[in-house]
Amino acid sequence: MPDDVHQTLILPPPLRRVLPAARWERVGVGESGAGVWKSQRYVVKVQERGGLPFPSTLQQERERLRWLAGRVPVPRVVGYEVEGGVEYLALTRVPGLDASHPDVLFHPDRLVDLLARALRELHALPLRECPFKMSLSVTLPHVRERVAAGVVDETDFDDEREGRTAISIFNELARTRPASEDLVVTHGDACLPNFIVNGEFIEGLIDVGRAGIADRHADLALTHRSLVRNLNAEYAEQFLELYGRERVDAGKLAYYRLLDELF
Repeated sequence: MPDDVHQTLILPPPLRRVLPAARWERVGVGESGAGVWKSQRYVVKVQERGGLPFPSTLQQERERLRWLAGRVPVPRVVGYEVEGGVEYLALTRVPGLDASHPDVLFHPDRLVDLLARALRELHALPLRECPFKMSLSVTLPHVRERVAAGVVDETDFDDEREGRTAISIFNELARTRPASEDLVVTHGDACLPNFIVNGEFIEGLIDVGRAGIADRHADLALTHRSLVRNLNAEYAEQFLELYGRERVDAGKLAYYRLLDELF
């Protein structure tokens, strides 16, 4: 993506007409490559269009946000434009702090309860209503394309996979693919920064470009890992207990942590 897109926010005319004049603060660049800008009331995500469409484009995120609206708390889509090969997605800003913020982590028992409830609510949505498929029959071919294209960052693997290649991880995924999937509507990237907490509530789920029907462990694995990193293993296990230990398969948790390495 061109560096100037990350350094200066220049909105396309249609978005300038719907967004009020504001002081925009550059938040950073996410792992997907999208630049993120915030004002007091809105968020604008900017991403180069083209290339591999996976893990997600901003158009895919827009579609998922529109479907999730009214079902679970998510930002409202204000506008979407493409100009000069760049996507722009404007959203309402969700009030609160992301779940990895120190002020949220200061209340770990409350946090793990909120996370468990939020995922139970999401996973209870009717499958027949969800148009987005993210099961292994969809994701494995896509990550194979990413590996073949050389876009996987092999320096960012978890410590236990340090020094491995993307090809070796994909081969392991293909060899150890679970025999069945416990399909639910998933977030797709359910790490702590993607849950916005406001007081006693999860005020919003953000970065939902990979949301869709998949095994529930695609979410549980990433939330569990994120809790280990931000709190400790004890609270990560408490989260699984609150979610429902009878639904958890330790082997699948490990499998979906491995799969996430290739995103």
